[in-house]
Amino acid sequence: MQIVRVYDAERRPPNWTEIIRPGQFVAFAKHLDTDTPCDPSGMPFASADAVTCFIFDSLADARRFGRESVDRVPSMRVDVFESTGRSSPPLLTIVHPARVATLDGNARTARRNAIGALVLVLAAPILFWIDWAKYDGLLILPTILGINMIIIAARLMQLNGAHATAARERRERLAALGDDATR
Repeated sequence: MQIVRVYDAERRPPNWTEIIRPGQFVAFAKHLDTDTPCDPSGMPFASADAVTCFIFDSLADARRFGRESVDRVPSMRVDVFESTGRSSPPLLTIVHPARVATLDGNARTARRNAIGALVLVLAAPILFWIDWAKYDGLLILPTILGINMIIIAARLMQLNGAHATAARERRERLAALGDDATR
């Protein structure tokens, strides 16, 4: 593992993206709750100039580092990227098992979004019926609420689809690297 400042004006080259070589992996640690960068012990950096990343020669080493770090500091998240850096989503996002529910796109949230969308889609026609069958469209508010419920349901399903697509692409990138672990 190589610990490198993200940007160091005195170093040549100054940016970490110019130091990493193809085939290497980079890890960034941050707090789950505040989204602030931190070191492997969970301490936030004193300034933006002090932020570091961790460069590894293998994905297995980066994964091991991430798992050990989150086991020591459960409130930490470690994102592992390919040598191209943050130009694509993280190859791995490692969190403590107790904190998996805090991640976007986890199974529990996707299930809750799907159930919520179903409830909204089923309730919208009831509002349309109340407005048009009982009041000849004079209330208007139930119709507006019904339309908004359908829009919100579509957005929830779109979020689920986006998270599923991102997870599939991440699995494909891992498979292309010869790694079948998806945690």
